[in-house]
Amino acid sequence: MNNKIYVGIDIGKEGAIAAIHDEKIATWPMPKIKTEIDYHELSSILSRICSDSEKPHIVFEKLGVIFGSSKQTAFSMGNQAGAVEMKCICQGIPYTKVNAKDWQKIMFQGVEEISKSSKTGKTSVRDTKAMALIAIKRLFPDLKLTFGEKATKPHDGLIDAVLMAEYGRRNNL
Repeated sequence: MNNKIYVGIDIGKEGAIAAIHDEKIATWPMPKIKTEIDYHELSSILSRICSDSEKPHIVFEKLGVIFGSSKQTAFSMGNQAGAVEMKCICQGIPYTKVNAKDWQKIMFQGVEEISKSSKTGKTSVRDTKAMALIAIKRLFPDLKLTFGEKATKPHDGLIDAVLMAEYGRRNNL
């Protein structure tokens, strides 16, 4: 049995955390107090996950410019990514920051290209959310994709976090 735990973190207030250990997957919504990230709880979740393994590895997105996002959103996401990175540094937890296109290229293999209209409606863009949903259903058909009992819509943050953790596992990070 491999004692390595792969942790994927989808950065953002509507993000999530996923841990893959052997064939078991655990997920958590990004902890918040009202509308703000609860950094104490985020740190606590990561500590609990990583204490269960001699060899954890955390994967999260290397943030870039998100077209159409506000300065406040960009600052908030950068702050959260910095907090995750600092947690890893302080605790000596190995981590990888990966561009979205890089993990998606691996995890979307075999998924037909899906497009949607851009926000301006003049062009079409790649629909990564739809493609990620197809990919995760193929890879983990029995995984619950929602948080809570009443939720019915798949949680985008959960999906991305699991796919990033699986990216880490496939690349033996």
